[in-house]
Amino acid sequence: MIEILQGAARYVQGPGALSRMAQDLRGLESAFVVGGKTGLAAFLPAFRLEGARIETGEPLAGKSTWEQARALAERAVRADAQAILGAGGGAAMDLAKAVAALSGRRVYLAPTTAATCAAATTLIALYDGQGRRSGAYALPRPVDGVYADEALLAKAPARTLAAGIADGMAKLSETASACLYPDNPPEPRWRSAMAQALHLMDVYFSCAADALAGDETARSEVVYANLQLVSAITATGSNRRTGEIAHAFYNGVTALFPEQRARFLHGEIVGVGVLLEMEMTGTIAGYTRKSAAAFLREVLACPTTLSDLGLPADEVSLARLSAYISERSGLSPTSVVVALGTL
Repeated sequence: MIEILQGAARYVQGPGALSRMAQDLRGLESAFVVGGKTGLAAFLPAFRLEGARIETGEPLAGKSTWEQARALAERAVRADAQAILGAGGGAAMDLAKAVAALSGRRVYLAPTTAATCAAATTLIALYDGQGRRSGAYALPRPVDGVYADEALLAKAPARTLAAGIADGMAKLSETASACLYPDNPPEPRWRSAMAQALHLMDVYFSCAADALAGDETARSEVVYANLQLVSAITATGSNRRTGEIAHAFYNGVTALFPEQRARFLHGEIVGVGVLLEMEMTGTIAGYTRKSAAAFLREVLACPTTLSDLGLPADEVSLARLSAYISERSGLSPTSVVVALGTL
């Protein structure tokens, strides 16, 4: 049986998408807004919802946690909010989805950066007080609406767009990592995910440089790729076992080396994880680890080595990180530590 749960019921992208958001929410009497300080500062002056009472929660500072989500959900319920609106980057999108899930409200999201696909997926990534990932959770239904306003997104730092591309590259390496499990049978969802991931890489390699240089057409292509296409690949998924090594690497860095992790964006760390994964999978439909590293370094100005991330490369540190990745991927810690040693 094939079952695919799409991440968003409605996805709207283009200049003025926030106006479309206001049209779609017309008639709403009250809403509760969740977001980070920077995201709220960009969103609130640009969004008008006539006749509705809007209440804003305390701006997110640092990682989003379930404790924060519960407190905000209680406020939204007390305020009798009919919907949760989220504005900001990936952490704010995940927090808004968590608040909606806990409060039983609809959720509408306005990403202010294109650094992750968090707005258009049902997955919720929250953390505990120590900055550790708190498990895998998902909305019980699709996000009600995602509104990617290109005029708003154009104001975000180019670094966030580049980090989103690096994060999106993991869709190819993580789908391909099914080859590391010899008992995996081929199946339609996996073939579809691979085809989409290869198209995603083609978009990145052909449009990223122009997008980062300010070309509007290229930037529109990359915004769609980062926000919607990546989420569609996530939704397609696969019944084949995959290692998801790139994100296991990110989570390992977050858990074991929090000081170094704090200096980089999510996608910048995932990008190094992509190279780790490609070291283990080998060439993927013509994309080599060498070509991926050159793209990350020369086009995206992203880190490509453990040294670039400021991570220690001594035997004990590599063993700790490889053990973390191995536990989550089900792969041999020896094979992981050997691959880590090449970064």
